[in-house]
Amino acid sequence: MNFEVIPFLSMNGKGAAAIEFYEEYLGATVLFKKNYKEMKEMNPNFIYGEGQDEYITHSVLQIGANKLMLAEKEMDNTQPWQLGNSSSLCIQSQDKIVIKDLYDSLIQHEKVAILVPYEPNAFSPGYAIVRDPFGVIIQLCVTVHDF
Repeated sequence: MNFEVIPFLSMNGKGAAAIEFYEEYLGATVLFKKNYKEMKEMNPNFIYGEGQDEYITHSVLQIGANKLMLAEKEMDNTQPWQLGNSSSLCIQSQDKIVIKDLYDSLIQHEKVAILVPYEPNAFSPGYAIVRDPFGVIIQLCVTVHDF
């Protein structure tokens, strides 16, 4: 299959510091990073609080043979951020059909909650967030990047 599962951390305002930490102490390489100010330039409807220009809206790091994604916001905004509910799995592929098929498969289960329905957004031609029956948040993303 042509997709990958990547851990995704929600950092609650500490994303830039976490990236610096992983670069310095784990030898991480930043493959992609977008802050709130840059996201606002891409999407004029993107709203964020004063003093949050440098908050991370999305990033991808290479650490060893693996990738790690991180941003500021929690993926399940029905619950407040807290350490422990700040991670998710991100399944991504450049193949839109693969991601849509996985999404359609997941939402067949009666205990899967759709947090963000599958649709295009400012950074992806197809994106969704679901919560599985075990409380695990799963992002499904059609990526336009080659990393």
